[in-house]
Amino acid sequence: MKKQTKILLFLLLTIGFQSVKSQTTTLVSIDSNGKLTYKPDSKGTVVPDFSGVGYQNSEKPIPVVPVVKTVTAVVGDNVANVQAAINEVAAMPLVNGIRGAILFKAGTYEMSTTINVTASGIVLRGEGQTTIFKATGTVQYDLIHIVGASGKTDITSTQKQVTDAFVPVGTKSVTVQSGHSFAVGDWVHFRREPNDAWIHMLGMDTLSHIDPLATDWTASSYKISFERKITSVQGNIITFDAPVMDIIDPVYANAFVLKFTSARISNCGVENLKMTSSYISSTDELHGWNAIFMDNVENCWVKKVVAYSFGYSCVNVNDGGSFVTVDSCSMLDAISVITGGRRYSFNLNGQRCLVQNCITRNGRHDFVDGSRTPGPNVFYNCSATLEHADIGPHHRWSTGILIDNVTTDGQIRVQDRADSGSGHGWSGAQIMFWNCTSPDFVVQDPPSYHCNWAIGCVGPITNVGQWTTNPLGIVESKGTKIVAIPSLFKAQLADRLKSLLTAVLNPGVEKADFQIIPNPASNSIRLIVSLAEASNIQLNLCDLTGKSIKPLIANRLNEAGTTFFSLNTSNLKSGVYLVELTSGEFHKSSKLIIKN
Repeated sequence: MKKQTKILLFLLLTIGFQSVKSQTTTLVSIDSNGKLTYKPDSKGTVVPDFSGVGYQNSEKPIPVVPVVKTVTAVVGDNVANVQAAINEVAAMPLVNGIRGAILFKAGTYEMSTTINVTASGIVLRGEGQTTIFKATGTVQYDLIHIVGASGKTDITSTQKQVTDAFVPVGTKSVTVQSGHSFAVGDWVHFRREPNDAWIHMLGMDTLSHIDPLATDWTASSYKISFERKITSVQGNIITFDAPVMDIIDPVYANAFVLKFTSARISNCGVENLKMTSSYISSTDELHGWNAIFMDNVENCWVKKVVAYSFGYSCVNVNDGGSFVTVDSCSMLDAISVITGGRRYSFNLNGQRCLVQNCITRNGRHDFVDGSRTPGPNVFYNCSATLEHADIGPHHRWSTGILIDNVTTDGQIRVQDRADSGSGHGWSGAQIMFWNCTSPDFVVQDPPSYHCNWAIGCVGPITNVGQWTTNPLGIVESKGTKIVAIPSLFKAQLADRLKSLLTAVLNPGVEKADFQIIPNPASNSIRLIVSLAEASNIQLNLCDLTGKSIKPLIANRLNEAGTTFFSLNTSNLKSGVYLVELTSGEFHKSSKLIIKN
């Protein structure tokens, strides 16, 4: 069995299967085989699959990264102490995308300026709530920056226009101009380029008439690129790994597909920390702002982090971030003026990100997407108390967000915000509120074939917003949760993983692998052993003829995954050896050079 197969089976068992019960929505149902089915509207739009989000597209669990450096807090400012440890690990070699975790022992780490992670494969890990990262500076700054030096670059020479007469929301396939060079496995941007007619149809060219200080939308500012992987090429028909999240109607917008390259950092994480900020009053704004800020990253994570007293967020993923998972985190009791541009507890400007099992208290826009944010993005199983504003897309046309099982004592809204701010206008489209609870829902539908949904939501739902009144979005099962599909995200993910599992079943591949670090070596080596499934392993040191010199590891049972072994080689003479791995019927050997 492949390692990937085992991981997919594990995730399926974790998710579980949804039982077939009577449906209270016409849009999504479960068929006799336990599979989700979708009802299209007259233009072919269906509820899209939002599940292609999070670390490794939610197809692999977040790894348990071995500790390679341990740090203890010092008296006074710890910026140099912490940054030196990060820099030391950044200089280590990448092994399967990982350098290692830095374990911060219990204690308080006061830090007056930002600490920076700029290389892949580095994890900052505490010992829980007894490890405290404290922002002590008296200017507005972020405490942890995980930011790559550069991001994505479009390969404009590969660009081809989409030629379909109409592309509905939810489809994964489009037709492009002939003569393309796209292949399965390519990462591409599906870019939507609206025209002035679209701006006018939305009424976003008259915001300055309402308020002279507001900025009218311009079509050139709304070219939005959706990151996708090609899974199939049949002639000029291209299939993506995640669906189209905004309508392509040539009357209002054209679309293009083009390859891109990525220089983003990956496999970085923050785990098991308490983060706090000093402040001098309840409205102080010269202190820690974002606890964790991410940009130019992919396949990263934050888990089990509790942030107190920051002014803006616990986690803020900027538009250069993709495939980030934020799990089991809290943003509590923010310190700032309670007005615009503050207390966005979990903010996603990036795409294909997942925020789950998170809580907030005393925030404003607690689970929120920003301007022109391309979906999918998912907020699942989260709650907010003492909320001062609304959950949902905030401004300027975010698309493809799933708000799933989110509960608040504040507001959940998608609406035309008109001249709010500097001209927020339509906050978003193709936004799904699923089995949410709030005392204040506003669900407005934009003009044309764009749509927003509230399915199984508990609380009053209206189309009358703070700034405008527009047609009501699609509302079904109002006041009654969808018991047959408790979570749309989990159900869609289970469906997708079942399909992937079928696709990857392919016997005959290698069951094990290992690497030797460093090589050449002198006093010690690290053996990194990867197994597709649990197995007894043996590692032997041999001469170049294959004759065993001594066992390094004898008949040890290892679980599936990656294990690190440290071995003393100081007693070996200089020369060339073979290290042989045996796992069942599998054998592999690799040269080891010793220089003493």
